[in-house]
Amino acid sequence: MSEGKRRAAVKIFILGPYLVLLYLLQATVFPRVLLFGAKPMILPLAAVGVALFGGCVEGGVFGLFAGMLMDLACNQPTVEFTLLLTFTGLLLGTLSDTALVQGFPSFLLSAVAELVLCSAFQVLILAVLRGAPPMLLLGAALRQCLSSLVFAIPFYYISRFLSRIM
Repeated sequence: MSEGKRRAAVKIFILGPYLVLLYLLQATVFPRVLLFGAKPMILPLAAVGVALFGGCVEGGVFGLFAGMLMDLACNQPTVEFTLLLTFTGLLLGTLSDTALVQGFPSFLLSAVAELVLCSAFQVLILAVLRGAPPMLLLGAALRQCLSSLVFAIPFYYISRFLSRIM
């Protein structure tokens, strides 16, 4: 087995169970956890970490699967998170390969941007398709971003650790 194939197999055997564990937490535990009156999202934080420390290909592939599982966990028939996490995984992975420094400030700014983007898409869909009041939705989106950011520090260290062992 060549070195490239061995590394790809190691990444799959590490990131696959990690993604399944995060999905199980997102789908079973975090719907029951309320922080600041909202349910946290952890799969977008993991996608940011993998993209920042893994690069474009790993970020895009992990973002694709994390997005599909996030859509399932949120019980959404749309492909909102699938498209969003795939795109941001590719973009952030490319930026981490070329322009971003792989440190905590970059991770935190990227995580905030990702959570705001995820919340904005949810607000947009609910406001347009269901006619929900936008000001009420914006307050809920802000609370969801804050509740998710509580987990930014642990996901930074987990992402760094996983990138070093792969």
